[in-house]
Amino acid sequence: MARAYIYGDSLLKATMPDEQFRYHFHLPEVMERYSGRQTEVVNRSKMGATVRKGQALLEHDLRRGMQADYALIAYGGNDSDFDWDAVQAHPQESHLPRTTLADFKEILLCMIRELRERGVQPVLMTLPPIDAQRYLDFLCREGRSRERILDWLGDTQRIYRHQELYSDTVARLAYETGTPLIGVREMFLDEKRLPKLIAADGIHMTMEGYGKLFDTLADWLRGMVA
Repeated sequence: MARAYIYGDSLLKATMPDEQFRYHFHLPEVMERYSGRQTEVVNRSKMGATVRKGQALLEHDLRRGMQADYALIAYGGNDSDFDWDAVQAHPQESHLPRTTLADFKEILLCMIRELRERGVQPVLMTLPPIDAQRYLDFLCREGRSRERILDWLGDTQRIYRHQELYSDTVARLAYETGTPLIGVREMFLDEKRLPKLIAADGIHMTMEGYGKLFDTLADWLRGMVA
């Protein structure tokens, strides 16, 4: 049986907010959809993880003798995020994301090389789209100043565009390195019911959305191991 590792953030743990925006993991429920799978899946995703955390986790697993056929690297959402309290406090200043695009690309490239050196096939995926308005509402729900955040952003949809830069960087790196790429984003963008697939915080999925995300990953994997 083939073995695939997953390195990602809360999306790959099927994380959803409840009505009070407390987060719950629904990965076991999602994985029940694939009870007859032909691949062993080891999910190493962590809530809040950036690509730096992913690299540290991958290197830990490799030192311990990780045995795998495939390793999905799925980061970018947390990397593209900002310190919104700092943005609100100083909207006239420049603010860097948690991981700059240059660092994001370089760390992904290192992870690809490390996997290939150990005989593991790296796999990348584009990011599911986010809902910028819902995310801004989520950020401002407990007293942050919408006006000051928008003063820095320029417009609400900059949140969406900035996250898309990270997805595009993943796609470009896959092309440059000949790494398999799973087109998750295009599967969502072609969906006329997209708002029903994105959770109330604007960045996570609903259960229906996670079904689409994991079905897209599973379909790719079936095509490789069939």
